Amino acid sequence: MATIVKSSSRIWKAVVRKTGYRTTSKTFRPKRGAEGWVRRIEDEMVRGIYIQRAPAERRTFADTLA
Repeated sequence: MATIVKSSSRIWKAVVRKTGYRTTSKTFRPKRGAEGWVRRIEDEMVRGIYIQRAPAERRTFADTLA
């Protein structure tokens, strides 16, 4: 189940909760971006190919070199 909430001026927070998976969230400027991301994540969860990407997205190039 997905929830999209306006957190501040022009910032949208998308949260996806599904049984068997960790709660996943991400922030977006346009609401369309949040809606597309939610559809993609839920689709991957239903098909069983979802991979938690948050740790990889936070890693910088400098971290990789260290």
